Order: sequence, then C-alpha cells, then structure tokens
Amino acid sequence: MMKRIPWLLPLIILMLSVFSGFIFGLNTTAGLWVSATLLVVGLIWLYQTRKRAQSIKRLSTQLRRLLSGDYQLDLAEYEEGELSVLSADLYKLMIAFREQQASLIEDKTWLADSISDISHQLKTPITSMMMLTDLLKKDLEPERRKQFLNQLSSQTDRLQWLVRNLLTLSKLDAHAIVYSPESVSYQELIERSVEPLLISMELKNQQLDIIGDHDSALTVDGNWLVESLTNMIKNASDHGPIDSPIHIKASNLPMSHTFEITNQGMIDPTDLPHLFTRFYRGRHAGSESVGIGLAISRAIVVQQGGTIEVESKNEQTTFRIRFPK
Repeated sequence: MMKRIPWLLPLIILMLSVFSGFIFGLNTTAGLWVSATLLVVGLIWLYQTRKRAQSIKRLSTQLRRLLSGDYQLDLAEYEEGELSVLSADLYKLMIAFREQQASLIEDKTWLADSISDISHQLKTPITSMMMLTDLLKKDLEPERRKQFLNQLSSQTDRLQWLVRNLLTLSKLDAHAIVYSPESVSYQELIERSVEPLLISMELKNQQLDIIGDHDSALTVDGNWLVESLTNMIKNASDHGPIDSPIHIKASNLPMSHTFEITNQGMIDPTDLPHLFTRFYRGRHAGSESVGIGLAISRAIVVQQGGTIEVESKNEQTTFRIRFPK
C-alpha cells in the first residue's frame, strides 16, 4: 500500500491545482477555502493511510513472532480502531498457543516423572528375582531351595500385579477404558470387592462389618467399580491394626449413592492432600507400598461421574465415594 502513495500524492496535488484554478476564476475567497479544504482532506487521508499501513506492518511482525514461538506479545495498542477485531483474534490465538505450550511442558514433565517412577517400581522385584535365580543355580539343600523358590514365586506375583496395575493406570490416564454401565446391587458390589481380601484379613484377625441398603442398586460399570472398592478396602486393611474392625457402609441417600470404608487409625495430615497422587508413599507406608492403588480407585470413580474423599479424625479414617443421582 505504501508503494502506491508516491503516485497518489502528485495526482491529489494536480486535482487541487486544477480545481483551485477553476474556482479562482469565479471567486478568489471561495477558491482558497475549497483548495485548503481539499488539501487538508488529502493530508488527513495520507496520514491515515500511512498509519494504517504501519499498524498492519506491526501486526504482521507480531504474527511472525507468534508463529516463531514468542507468546509474550503486547497488543494493547490495538484496543480501538478498525484493526481491533484482528488484534483481538490474534490475542486469542496467542493465549491458546501459550496454554498449549504450558500443557505440553506439563505433559512432558509428567511423562518423564512417570517413566522414572515406573522404572523404580519395576527395578526392585526384577533385581530380587535375578538374585534368587542366581542362588538357585547353586547346589542347595532341599529346604533352602524350596525357600528361595517360594520367594521367587512371591516376587513373580508382585511383578505381575505391578505390571497389571501400571497398565490399568496408563489406560485410565489415556481415557482408553470404555465403561459398560449396568444396574448392580450394593450387595453384589461389596461381596465381589471383599472376596479376594478375606484370607489376608483373617490372618490379621480383622473383623469385617458390612451395613447399609444391600438391596439398593446403582447404574455403573460393576467390574471397574469393584476394582476401585477392592483397592480402598485393601488400603484400609493394610493400614489398619491387627484385631481391628473394617466398616463398610452403603447408603441410598436422596441425592446420591454413597459407600464408606472406615478403619482404625489416623492418616498424617501432611499425607492427606497427596493420597490419590500416583506413586505417593506416605510417611508410614510399608516397604511393599507402591502408591498406585488409590490413584486407580479415584480415576475409576471420577471417570464414571462420582467423587471420592477421605476424612481422618477421632482415631478413624473414612474413604467416602458418592455417585449423584
């Protein structure tokens, strides 16, 4: 546009001269006024054209900076005027790029941390299995060999459990699980959830106390909710003392379906905000604790429209799951 201005300027001057000469022939004063007016209009037009061209050039420069990855542009000078709409759209684009960049950085950091955590979790059982395998190559007494074989079997089971849960967590993170909601009774959910834990709870002499509206039902993916409940009941058993009760309460409330799992003992207040963070191990976590069970439980509940919270007071800890009606 600026390249055309040198051609427009002589044309305007020529038009002013011709028109002024014509007017001068009729009325000198009127001719001067008209000439002056046209001159002012021409100068204003030239100024506005030049200003608009400069603004477009600045916007073009800022757009190139934006495309090169500079998301800290100042677009305040375009708050008014005919370029304000274009400036506003450019600002929205900048904000979107900035948020996308922050999200990518966060995802990259999370991925690096997750790989590190997973490697650490897998390293322990694999190292133990390698050591036990080397020991079994030696000439051992039958009783000693049997002991090492039992330990190897235990580490194999632990590795299998760990890999299965890591795969489950990865699917939940990627929202790759397709839930199949169906009507399932409270009683069925609880019975299936506690069944794999009964032997370990019996060995600790923990009493299971189940109360509530057993005949009530809710619409969820029963298989996945059972896994979530099992993880939380296992957590209550693992952290509950020997010879203590584990309470499970199911309530059909006016606004929600609610499940509460309560055990004896308190959670350190500093651990409470992080209980559902993957790979988080509390201050009093055992050596076998991995820190993914509660993260899986929460993801399953949340992805099916529920909420999960924990309350620790009066020497008791309660995990509470709610599904709104």
